[in-house]
Amino acid sequence: MPTVTGKIKYLIKNRLLWILTAVLFSLILIIYLLYFTDLFILKEVRVINNKKVGKKEIIALTGLKGGERLFSIPIDKIKKRILLNPKIEKVVIAKRLPYTLEIKIKEREPLAIITVDNKGYLIDKNGIIIDTILPEDYQFYPVVEIKNKKFKDKFLNFLVWLKNHKNYLPVYENLAKAILEEDKLIFVTKNNIKIYFPLFSEKDWTYFYKNLDRIMAYLYEKELIEKVELIRLDYPLGSALIKFRS
Repeated sequence: MPTVTGKIKYLIKNRLLWILTAVLFSLILIIYLLYFTDLFILKEVRVINNKKVGKKEIIALTGLKGGERLFSIPIDKIKKRILLNPKIEKVVIAKRLPYTLEIKIKEREPLAIITVDNKGYLIDKNGIIIDTILPEDYQFYPVVEIKNKKFKDKFLNFLVWLKNHKNYLPVYENLAKAILEEDKLIFVTKNNIKIYFPLFSEKDWTYFYKNLDRIMAYLYEKELIEKVELIRLDYPLGSALIKFRS
């Protein structure tokens, strides 16, 4: 004859079994509803944060036609397809019940212009070609030449810093060229002033640009800026050379 303790254990075990069965059944039902029925069908693709890349272009890259089961859509494959567009840097995709696929885009931001086979292209902070240039792009971005591959990443990161710090002279939009030589960094402004920075120094390039800002401010104040041909900061630390046009 079963004891009271035995009955309690039996009831607990039986109850747990029913709970597990109910949970398992619920999971199977949810999976069935999500993946094997037409309850959640794709009706809308929502594209967010796109500026230069059109919504239709992005949707075309997904290969989706509408009517697909929302939870059967292969997110990773669609991300890879969208990232085939060189203008797009990052993609985040989310499924929104009951019928929406949300695609959040981060486009590559132009940083500079590079010339390849006599054609101009916009590049981003990683040196990736985004698109061919338009004539007005020369107003906003310098033409870069990268002859020292070892310092390429440092150079591009410095250009990002310049672009984001418009309180220093010359401002980024006033740079016509930025040339990374084997042993120095050269800037050419739009009023044709050459500026030399050292490639190797105990100080970084931001230090030299802040010093350059003080020199430029002085030259503007004294109305000498149009007479300047060359500013060299690749001299002993704390010194500079200014050459005036003859």
